[in-house]
Amino acid sequence: MENAMRIMIIDDHPLTCAGLASLLASAHVSALIEKVHTAEAARAALLGQNEVDWLFLDIHLPDDPELRLFNWIRETSWAAKTVLISAEMDGNLLSDALASGMRGFIPKSADPELVLEGFDAIRLGAVFLPPQFSRLEKNTSGDAARKPLSPRQQEVLGYLLQGSPNKVIARELDLALHTVKEYVSAIFKIYGVSNRLELLLKLGAKRGAASDQDA
Repeated sequence: MENAMRIMIIDDHPLTCAGLASLLASAHVSALIEKVHTAEAARAALLGQNEVDWLFLDIHLPDDPELRLFNWIRETSWAAKTVLISAEMDGNLLSDALASGMRGFIPKSADPELVLEGFDAIRLGAVFLPPQFSRLEKNTSGDAARKPLSPRQQEVLGYLLQGSPNKVIARELDLALHTVKEYVSAIFKIYGVSNRLELLLKLGAKRGAASDQDA
């Protein structure tokens, strides 16, 4: 039986947390949703367990004016699981987030339909931004194949190159099957392919070219 999706919402406003949790639960009835209200508590929770599939992070937390939690997440494998939420967002900050592998930004003012639409797109491997920030996705997508994979993506890629099916990858890495599928989709997007065969051919061609240059 597939494990339930685990979501952590990090926001200092209990009402916002409750509203977002209710909305996500309405669309994903089996999801397990945890609500955290401070940067300190969020870091402790993330360090204490590895079972969270998705993070919804409000950057502007009162106990973290220097954005230490945001910057820490950017340097970890959690980045590839993070969706930013905020009442307002600085474009440069968002560019840094996308460059680190974070999955997008959903404004707190967004309609419920947009929130669910954005999260569905992210779960399928896309980067989601509201229209006013869409140019950032275009500017960063061209560099996607050149930026390093997250540590967890590298692990999944290794198993893909060995021909391991998703169920084997999930078992070996102790991940939910749907989480593995999302990593695989993200890897396909990074390399600009649509299936495993194309990935193998593309990476095989790159490695062959590198070998020729070394010869």
